[in-house]
Amino acid sequence: MRPGDELPAKRPVPLPEAAVRAALAAQAVALLGGVVAAEYVDAQLFAYLTPFVVGVLTGAAAQSASGGARTGPVAARVRVVAGVYAVLGVALGFALERSKDVLDSSTLLPYLAAVAGVVLWTLPPKPRPPAPDD
Repeated sequence: MRPGDELPAKRPVPLPEAAVRAALAAQAVALLGGVVAAEYVDAQLFAYLTPFVVGVLTGAAAQSASGGARTGPVAARVRVVAGVYAVLGVALGFALERSKDVLDSSTLLPYLAAVAGVVLWTLPPKPRPPAPDD
């Protein structure tokens, strides 16, 4: 760009497009995360840490693919989409490992860990007070 040229305006991403982008990215990460999570079923601490990481990675991929909004209705929908795919990824891990039923009550905590990973990663930043002038 030459000096004096204007930067092109960034087009806001419509809600349906953001949801589809988030779903596509979350699905890819959840599939890979499910394969990895299958290795850590019933592995003490890693049985909960791995689903949390799957949730974090799914949330990060969905948020990034959807345009990166951290507040507003787009961010809320992306959070829901990522949460659903994170749980599905962890469920895939249980299905591949075959020691537990996907709907067994003992799988609730890993599912909650996956959702917690999504929510904690995609939360909007805290507002910071302005710095005092010296």
